[in-house]
Amino acid sequence: MNTITRNIVIGVIILVIIALLGYMVVQERNTTQVATSTATSTNQSSTSTGSVVTISPTSTTQVGGYTIRPITGSAAPNYKTPLTYSANVSTDEKAQDESQFAAVQTAIASNPASYPAWIELGILRESTGDYQGAAADWKYVTELYPKDPTAFANLGNLYANDLHQPQQGITYYKQAIKIDPTHEETFYDNLAQIYLAQGDKTDAKAILRQGITAQVVGYQNLQTELNSIQ
Repeated sequence: MNTITRNIVIGVIILVIIALLGYMVVQERNTTQVATSTATSTNQSSTSTGSVVTISPTSTTQVGGYTIRPITGSAAPNYKTPLTYSANVSTDEKAQDESQFAAVQTAIASNPASYPAWIELGILRESTGDYQGAAADWKYVTELYPKDPTAFANLGNLYANDLHQPQQGITYYKQAIKIDPTHEETFYDNLAQIYLAQGDKTDAKAILRQGITAQVVGYQNLQTELNSIQ
């Protein structure tokens, strides 16, 4: 092989090596960009903030026979807000309430959609005089469990008797009865008592008859109440 031919061969080899190196650099760059894009997309889709409780729109959870309605971006009440006490509450009563409060906080921290924990938190707040706090807790339950009548009935009692807003109480009791007409006779009886407190015997009798017709558990008590209204 003469000198000229050898130089040509060496030149060709060098060009091939340069081309291969260039191809490898381009492939590496493309791979890095794809990985970065994928990581960014994944991080954005799983971001959550503050006390916002987010449940996947495609998921449902069965608790106590009821299905949680998936919600997105609904801010939960601050379950860590301290309980309030009036001056006449004893030290023993406070200690008992605080023990229950600690247990509720632990339950909600573990499961932000815990039905019994949010119901219990509302009861604690109502019993210690924080009526607005109780209302917020139970309203949140109605968002998570719209097919469960208990929180609606609790709100009915709260508004009628503690917040002195009977019309709002009537609305919530009616909703509880609509959700489950045979759940509990006290829904009908308590609603009748709200009507009676306003001097409305007609609607009181009508709601009692509605419960009797639905044959709610304990409807015999409604019949007794109806017979007592003059």
